Amino acid sequence: SLRIINASELRKGDVVRVEIGEMIPGDGEVIEGIAAVNEAAITGESAPVIRESGGDRSAVTGNTRLVSDWLLIRISANPGES
Repeated sequence: SLRIINASELRKGDVVRVEIGEMIPGDGEVIEGIAAVNEAAITGESAPVIRESGGDRSAVTGNTRLVSDWLLIRISANPGES
């Protein structure tokens, strides 16, 4: 079941669903879905990048914005560890 919690409550191993327009709440690994992510605040790159499960495009960075579709993400670090 889905429930809404604060990003600060997330722990390593938690799975979150992120929808278009939302911020990715923490570093993690995409386990389902394919979407464009705006990483400009982190990388300086203005063009969104595609993230999807499997392969070398599955890692996502916290505080980046989903600009299309949705992703299921497994959080890879506790707050303050990444």
